[in-house]
Amino acid sequence: MIMVTAKIRSKSGERNNIIAKAQDLITSSRLDPGCISYNLYASTENENVLLMFEQWENFELLQSHMQTEHFKVFGTATEDILAGEIDISIYSAEVKN
Repeated sequence: MIMVTAKIRSKSGERNNIIAKAQDLITSSRLDPGCISYNLYASTENENVLLMFEQWENFELLQSHMQTEHFKVFGTATEDILAGEIDISIYSAEVKN
């Protein structure tokens, strides 16, 4: 399994705008092949920080997701309201039963 964290920093006053723009991305991404979960969380310590947490079956399906129209549209729609680049970390995890 692949896990992704994406720390999103909004410009002051733009957090809710990013959340609104993320709704289509979240809904559409959950339908992408290989998506296990796709969620957006708000920081309790900094009102301008959001965290996207994703789980994917494998890296190839994550790469396919990053080529989708909804992924690209979100990037374009938020580029002017971000306070910097999105900090993305990708992890490989083994599920043991």
